[in-house]
Amino acid sequence: MNIKAKLSIVTLMIVFAFTIVLCMSGSEGKASAQSTKHKYYTSIQIEDGDSLWSIAEKYAPPESGSYNNFIKEVKQINDLYDNNIEYGCSLVIPQYK
Repeated sequence: MNIKAKLSIVTLMIVFAFTIVLCMSGSEGKASAQSTKHKYYTSIQIEDGDSLWSIAEKYAPPESGSYNNFIKEVKQINDLYDNNIEYGCSLVIPQYK
């Protein structure tokens, strides 16, 4: 095997090792951040004038990603097919602790 071929193999091995180290360090940070928060569900009473958007503004945790994601999950959990909610009813919402 000539020197050029050996140099190419060594370079590829270094790049591969560097990539593995980067991937491992990135996944450890994500795993530890995710493991510190636990998802649970709580029930809230709908107040006069509440909308799904106002509830999202008040209760959506940063882990939900956005108000739209939070609303979509609340609708799914509560079997809502539109954005209509009624005063006095209860909604189950996701929270993180």
